[in-house]
Amino acid sequence: MHFVMAGDDGTTTIDSLEEKHILIGRGTFSAGEAARYFELFDLKDTVRLADASITNGAEALRNGQIDAYVTASSFPTPNVMETASLVPITLVSFTDEQIALTGAVRQIIPGGTYPGIADSVTTTSLPVMAYATEKMDDETAYLLTKGFWEQKANLAEQSAWWEGVSPDDLAHLSTPLHPGALRYYDETGIELPEGIRQE
Repeated sequence: MHFVMAGDDGTTTIDSLEEKHILIGRGTFSAGEAARYFELFDLKDTVRLADASITNGAEALRNGQIDAYVTASSFPTPNVMETASLVPITLVSFTDEQIALTGAVRQIIPGGTYPGIADSVTTTSLPVMAYATEKMDDETAYLLTKGFWEQKANLAEQSAWWEGVSPDDLAHLSTPLHPGALRYYDETGIELPEGIRQE
């Protein structure tokens, strides 16, 4: 989650959004999450929501039509990069206690990811995993897993957000690993969290 404000403060807290005019987009995941966060943090009655597409966020912030916008995307996300190229930005960073209240997964956006944001930003995320049915044979699952990790550096050259993917993300897996995928992780010595090996 990116809560993007105009200004050159680098990072700020969620209560800085009080009394602000905020674009959250229509019908998007980020819109639903932003509305939920505003309620969780007692901002629901103080923020004014802009009724427009999130694709207008960068230009609307630059023109002063809004004070902030919210977008959900892997980092670095192109619309935040675009905004930072137009105007100085500030990103909302959450405390661990606030993240626990959201029930979402903690995510660190490293400092320097966006122009003008030197410090790391602590925010939330929704992990994306690849799933297969039990009908997939072990060799196919093995080759898919191996192929992904061996090509990750090449993927990151094409789209920088692949850099943010690491084996640590497996801790958020809610189902056991396919035996073929497990074979790859065991061969490479990647340490796996408890509970994702099939019983």
